Amino acid sequence: MNVQVITVPYRYDVHNQGVGSGPKALIAAGLVADAAKSGATLSLAGDAWLDPADRESGRTAVNIGKLGASTAALVEQVRRAGEPVLILAGDDTAAIGVVSGLQAAHGAGARIGVVWIDAHGDFNTPETSYSGILSGMSLAIVAGLAGPNWREAAKLAAPVSTDRIIVGGARALDAKEAALLNVTDVRLFNTGDLHDAKAWGAAMDRLSSSVDYVALHVDIDVLDPRLVPSSSTPSPDGLEISQAVTAIGTVLATGKVVAYSVCGVNPGGGARGKRTIDTVRQVVAGSLASWTASPAT
Repeated sequence: MNVQVITVPYRYDVHNQGVGSGPKALIAAGLVADAAKSGATLSLAGDAWLDPADRESGRTAVNIGKLGASTAALVEQVRRAGEPVLILAGDDTAAIGVVSGLQAAHGAGARIGVVWIDAHGDFNTPETSYSGILSGMSLAIVAGLAGPNWREAAKLAAPVSTDRIIVGGARALDAKEAALLNVTDVRLFNTGDLHDAKAWGAAMDRLSSSVDYVALHVDIDVLDPRLVPSSSTPSPDGLEISQAVTAIGTVLATGKVVAYSVCGVNPGGGARGKRTIDTVRQVVAGSLASWTASPAT
């Protein structure tokens, strides 16, 4: 299958540093050739960009939103052409722009589902977060529970209903974050739950029957830290490569995924960065073999 690739080479609003250098590192390491072996033809569609002249001092969240608007424009362009898109992003904050682009292409009222595979829930708000880390609020922002200025800057037209959100692989939730998740309709699968292929598959079947499009988001910290040793957000007892490929492949096999995002790749740290890159190449290429169908428009 032909898949267009968009990169978001930023950590928050900082270009090409840390995880922001991960997207280009994956491509330089041979991801396109890896994908070809799995039957996917990757074509580079463009890079999201935040014009330095548009940056607002002291307003990181708004700047991330503006970057998200650039991501959204690229996603919209690919989707209007009827093709699926692979987004190689620096961090989780890119997800807001991806969903914004899908809404721009398919309508604010489009039935879009989100599958979030991550060691963390990223469902914090400024009121629940202990750390204030913005990437840890990304999914809550997609759901409309936080970040109104961020959402506006990213041109996110409507929140995604929580009954269309599934979190998989989470094993590091803040207490208040977990409480917030519990009062929504988000379906939560911890790392151990992902080993139950039948239950995970049933959840994907249920979601795909209720939506027209799925945005799949994968943070590589869902993997065991020994496999991604340069991860800046490691969490013990993560997935093995084969387990990640299976879990992600199950989502892709629904035939509803139009956007597949991968983030959190830090290529620094010498051998640790190389190991991380090699692991992620295997996961992405291995899972792409299951992405054989996607809604055209």
